[in-house]
Amino acid sequence: MIKIREEVDYTEAVNEFKNDDTVKIEPWVDRLDHLRVTITGIKNTPYDKGKFVFEIKMPSNYPYAPPYCYCQTLIWHPNIDPSVPPGKTNICLDLINPDLIGKVDAASGASGWTPSKTLINVIEALKGMIHCQAPFFNPADPLNHKAGEQAQKNPKKFAAEARKWTEKYAKR
Repeated sequence: MIKIREEVDYTEAVNEFKNDDTVKIEPWVDRLDHLRVTITGIKNTPYDKGKFVFEIKMPSNYPYAPPYCYCQTLIWHPNIDPSVPPGKTNICLDLINPDLIGKVDAASGASGWTPSKTLINVIEALKGMIHCQAPFFNPADPLNHKAGEQAQKNPKKFAAEARKWTEKYAKR
């Protein structure tokens, strides 16, 4: 059973991104609490023209708990680890971390989920990751440690590897 909050968040997100060519939101199957969000990479990033599919699922206690998010597209990214199997989140993002509900990281200022946050906040953060925008693209706090280290120590090599993965997995 879909609750009003899920319907409202879905409708608001669709309206928010309707003129954004880099974001496509659709039901995963036929439910508004289980979504497929496709984010297209932009110029001057290693993800240029790649199409990255995210699965977003609202839990039964939404909005008191964050949505489950999983990147379905293989990607070379410091904050997304494609080796993590489905069922677990493979995205390093305070906003969707269930251990950080209601908490703020004093060092970074990043905040965990609160019921006042919405699907729009989640999609903006995922978009920031793919568009390489700080604080969402954060190689200093990686989930994929190899990609994070490479992004910090050898950005050109990182960009080449990310472009290679984008070409192979995100441009089908």
